[in-house]
Amino acid sequence: MKQYAIPLPPAQEIPDIGFYMDQVITYMERYYPEKPLTKTMINNYTKDRIIYPSIKKKYSREHLMLLLLLQVLKTTLPLPKIKDLLGPISLETEKGNTQPLHQLYTNYIELSPSIMKLAEETAQKAKGFGDFELGLPLVYSTLSGFLAQHASQSIHLLESGDPQPKLKKTK
Repeated sequence: MKQYAIPLPPAQEIPDIGFYMDQVITYMERYYPEKPLTKTMINNYTKDRIIYPSIKKKYSREHLMLLLLLQVLKTTLPLPKIKDLLGPISLETEKGNTQPLHQLYTNYIELSPSIMKLAEETAQKAKGFGDFELGLPLVYSTLSGFLAQHASQSIHLLESGDPQPKLKKTK
């Protein structure tokens, strides 16, 4: 089975040794070699309050978790939406309450294999198309659009204060 994404590490496997900026960039390249972070990007995320500032120029496990989640979200969401989603969790983490971040990250890690399995099953079904080279991008675009629509609806519901986003059934 072809792997379409490198699975992210469980929280307890992320080192909590106080990384310097260059070490953060090197660590993140393991998981996102095609979309590397730069010092400027990390500084801008901090300035925009998407992630909380480093402590004495050192980044914690929680900083890395936020950056890993940010990289996942960047594939489909604009930075203002990502700020709306991660900003409050980052603020709570900065205040010392790491539970919401750890819960979100752990839930995502646990759900990831199902997401990857769905992607692989979808790719296998697309092989039935007459022109596989065209069929696979068409199927993935449809799946991506469907999921992006539901992500947008979920964000809208969260912004409106509804704690239980509901997915609309499609015909």
